[in-house]
Amino acid sequence: MIGGALLIFSVSGCRESKWTPMGSAELVLSEIKIGGAANVAKRIDADESFGRSVMNGIASGDSTWLEVARKITPASATAEASLDIALAAALTKAPSPVLSLLGGEYQTEEVCGMPFLKADSTEVVSYHDYAVQALQSVRSPSLAATRDRCRTALDSARDRRLERVNPAYIIKNKPAPVRRRRR
Repeated sequence: MIGGALLIFSVSGCRESKWTPMGSAELVLSEIKIGGAANVAKRIDADESFGRSVMNGIASGDSTWLEVARKITPASATAEASLDIALAAALTKAPSPVLSLLGGEYQTEEVCGMPFLKADSTEVVSYHDYAVQALQSVRSPSLAATRDRCRTALDSARDRRLERVNPAYIIKNKPAPVRRRRR
């Protein structure tokens, strides 16, 4: 009976059905256990819908999804960047579990460095404020050093990003117009 259930599960490959929504964290963990973390990491790159589902799950800060993040190793630079963004989003919701993932597979400077692609000054300031507030709730002595490194990376990223949108920066670094030569 159990063997039959495993056979059905492995044949379906964790595909979406009315009983199993695509990307459910428990299904992804089962897929990791059956097929290996490397296969799931490759699937994140190959199947856009699956990859988006996994990243959205991790970004939710749910503990089971963060366990998925703990078990997989990104198969490409794109997947690595997507995981950094998902973990940065999760940081504001579940700071202690996210901080516990940093330093190994995931770099503190990447996750805490606001890896978002396009953010205006309002979004940068808002994210920074939420992330700092979340970090202040972390009281575990074992996470104190990681929390402090994360806060430093957050502050630095905020300053860098705001400098880019500062009008004085744009004027100061505005390229000179190209002069045309007369013939």
